[in-house]
Amino acid sequence: MKITGIITAMVTPLSENGIDEAATRKLVNKLINDGVHGLFILGTNGEFYALSEEEKLTLVKIVVDEAAGRVPIFAGSGGISTEAVIQLTNQFAELGIDAVSIITPYLIKISDEELIQHYQAIAANTNLPIILYNIPANTKISISEQVFKELIKIPRIVGIKDSSGQLENIQMYLDLNDRADFSVLVGSDSLILPALQKGADGAVAATSNVLTKTDLGIYQAYLA
Repeated sequence: MKITGIITAMVTPLSENGIDEAATRKLVNKLINDGVHGLFILGTNGEFYALSEEEKLTLVKIVVDEAAGRVPIFAGSGGISTEAVIQLTNQFAELGIDAVSIITPYLIKISDEELIQHYQAIAANTNLPIILYNIPANTKISISEQVFKELIKIPRIVGIKDSSGQLENIQMYLDLNDRADFSVLVGSDSLILPALQKGADGAVAATSNVLTKTDLGIYQAYLA
């Protein structure tokens, strides 16, 4: 799997009773019809941290059903517990998700070696492609050069979304990437163009929920 283009970090439509199915289906169709290259659900922008497991599974079912294979669907299955991440990832696999995004653990402080072991265990016990998710301002844990060098050796790990806001960090991942099938994606929308100019493969963009054609225009103009 090679991930490229503008992938919308989709908001999670909610009503008083939980996931708003009608609004979710409407948003999925709007984004796909506008031309996004993929949908990224249950990320930070989708407020994964505030949703129950049941709500996450419900959202996945709705989005996969409505997208109907028109674009790839990526879903966030990350958490603090390695075993819980494995279980949720395997549930997502059964529902038809194309790949999972796995944020670094948060709240607790772990070493680089423990972070490596976390991802190694997940990759060894799941079948979906994995996108690493680096957002150190929120998690207080960063996927460092040492960690990245080890994780890129794992074939099941096919990309990284970097939301550090630092072009130097994206450049580091690009410099260390020696795999044609591995994607470096920018997660800070203000850096879409400079990241592409440095060699990034695309963006996971929250702003594309509403500025869809603007974000797509940046990508298409860059390619041209």
